[in-house]
Amino acid sequence: MKKLISIIACAVIATAAAVAQPRAIGGYAGMMSQGVEYQHSFSGGSQFLEVFAGTDFAIFNGQLSGLAGASYNFVFANFPKSAGQFNLWAGPGAIVGYGVTPLRHGKRDYNPYVDLMGTFGFDFTFNCHVMLFAKISPAVGICFGPNDDDGRMTVGVEFARALYGAIPTIGVAYAF
Repeated sequence: MKKLISIIACAVIATAAAVAQPRAIGGYAGMMSQGVEYQHSFSGGSQFLEVFAGTDFAIFNGQLSGLAGASYNFVFANFPKSAGQFNLWAGPGAIVGYGVTPLRHGKRDYNPYVDLMGTFGFDFTFNCHVMLFAKISPAVGICFGPNDDDGRMTVGVEFARALYGAIPTIGVAYAF
């Protein structure tokens, strides 16, 4: 019985600690993708996990595309202002998706891909809980697709997101 009470107490404390951390949810748009994201802060706001999902830039060509990813960011500078809080942050992350890749087979160049990325950004959170942010997220990875000649799997290196990711992505979120 004591073990059960201890386990329940630990679960309640862990849940309360997770819920008490600052969070934000919002949307973003950039050259590489557009979508929604969720941020969850740790260590008193000096680190945060960013999880996002959206459409790849292939959606503009009328093709089905999508991506999901996450990054673990470290706030290395913050400047409290009378109107809110300004933060600078950076961190590593990963993306998985389906969209435009350099592999060309037939008339189709849409393939699954896996990328590693680095993120550098800043945000300003107003006292009314509205957060505006901008970030750059260059990514490099591999893509997979069938070969035209024999239909076997082909693997390619993917650098386009390194270039497009260097163009700033902007967004707005509600911080709670």
